[in-house]
This record gives sequence, structure tokens and C-alpha cells, in this order.
Amino acid sequence: MVIIMTLFLLSPDFAFGQKSDVYDELSSSFNYGKKSLEYTEASLGYIKKSHLQSSVEDVQLYARRAKNEIDYAKTQTGYAESDASDAEDEASDIGFDNTEDEADNAEGNFYSAKGKFDEAYTYLRRVEHADNKEDADYNLRRAKSSIEDGLRYLSYALEDLNDAVDELNNNN
Repeated sequence: MVIIMTLFLLSPDFAFGQKSDVYDELSSSFNYGKKSLEYTEASLGYIKKSHLQSSVEDVQLYARRAKNEIDYAKTQTGYAESDASDAEDEASDIGFDNTEDEADNAEGNFYSAKGKFDEAYTYLRRVEHADNKEDADYNLRRAKSSIEDGLRYLSYALEDLNDAVDELNNNN
């Protein structure tokens, strides 16, 4: 009888602990996403500076910096994707279906953003090895376009995380 009373008294805290685990994973994912956003914006800034250069060597210098920044963004996005997946699993474990769905959406959007950032990285590598300014400029435009596409996915993922937190808060 004492054991049953103890389990009954602990079960609400146990459920809250799991809910807080979901929140922690969502928060962590959001923080990685925000960090990715900062790196992405820095990369776009270097691309803009790269376009203003007259020599291939100077274009390549800024493209290399942009490539490093987008690589950091890609890494942070991967961490965000992983934590969104963990939040999805935690939400599933406690039966919060709407939170699970939103976390799953975030995970998918982070995955897509990461893919676009990887494309941009490839284009920026091509700039580093370009023989002339025309080739460099072409690949810079492609990199910029891929980054902008990735930013859209990143924005969607951050919105999905906010929606997941809203859904989590609606589950009392």
C-alpha cells in the first residue's frame, strides 16, 4: 500500500519531468538554429563583400571566409536537427502528438536547410578554385541563392519550434 501511494504521488512529477525534457530539447534546438542564423548572415555578408572585389584573389579571400561561416552554420543546423528529433521522440513518449508533429516539421526543415547550406559550401569551394572572375561570380551567385533557400527552411524550422512549444504548453 505504501508503494502504491508513493508511485501515485510521484507520477505527476514524472510526467512534468518528461514535459520539461521536451521543452529542453526544443530550446536547445532553437538556440542552435539561432546560432546557425548568425553564421548564415555572416556568410552572406562575406559574399556581398566578395562581389565588390575586382581581383579574383580578393574574391576568393572573401569567398573562403563565407565558406567557413556557412560550414559553421551547417554544423549548428545539424545540431538543431538532432535536438528537434530528440524533442519529437520525447513528445511521442508522453503522447503529445501535436508537439511531436511540430518537432518533426522542424527536424525536416532543419534537414532541408542543412542540405542547402551544403550546396552553398560546394559553390564557395568552386569560387576558391576559379580561374577567372566570371566563374567566381557565377558560383558566388549560386552560393548566395542556396544560402537564401536554406534561410527560408531555417526560418520555417524556427517557426515550427515555436509552434511545438505552444502545443507543449497547451498540454496540461
